[in-house]
Amino acid sequence: MFDPEKYPDKATILKIIKEKKMFRERIITQAHQWITERAYILDTETTGLDKQAQVVEIAVTDIDGKEIFQRYLRPSVLIDPEAQAVHGITLSALSNEPQWPQIADELIPLLASRPLIIFNEKFDLRLIAQTAKAFAMYTRWIKQLQSQCAMELAAQFYGATNRYGTISLANAARAAGVSVKGKAHTAVVDCQTTAAVVRSIADLYSQLK
Repeated sequence: MFDPEKYPDKATILKIIKEKKMFRERIITQAHQWITERAYILDTETTGLDKQAQVVEIAVTDIDGKEIFQRYLRPSVLIDPEAQAVHGITLSALSNEPQWPQIADELIPLLASRPLIIFNEKFDLRLIAQTAKAFAMYTRWIKQLQSQCAMELAAQFYGATNRYGTISLANAARAAGVSVKGKAHTAVVDCQTTAAVVRSIADLYSQLK
């Protein structure tokens, strides 16, 4: 039997629709702002996920996906087999690559020069900090970055796809209709994919009224 008390009235429904519309518009406006600010995109590949893990590749592109910076890094710890299976980077391949202290003076001013967009911001910044600390270098500059998380933006816009309430870059790209141009889980390609996802949301800004 139909019970009207179990269903919202018209005014409540209209309020919910309006709130959802405003929420969507805020996300689109945020993405558009990142485009306007000409933000940089950052991505890393790492030795693993734990508290000792370090960065083995780091890249920065502009918001259009143009490569600005890319380096492989030789870590001071082993690469976890599961991480290696994802990105394909071996310790032997990094034997002649620089370590964090050799790139820090070039990279840090670059990251501080513009707003910085990262897919899974907390993870990448944690791994950068762990890498710097492993070589006894300061990390205070990380907290001063104008960084924001593209993963959170995508999860809010397209919906979470996992039990953590987030969305993977692959799923965000799929939802945005973005094709990955290159090998996924390489830092430059992941930056370019992130940029494309952000731009796909920002492109809707012209439709806002």
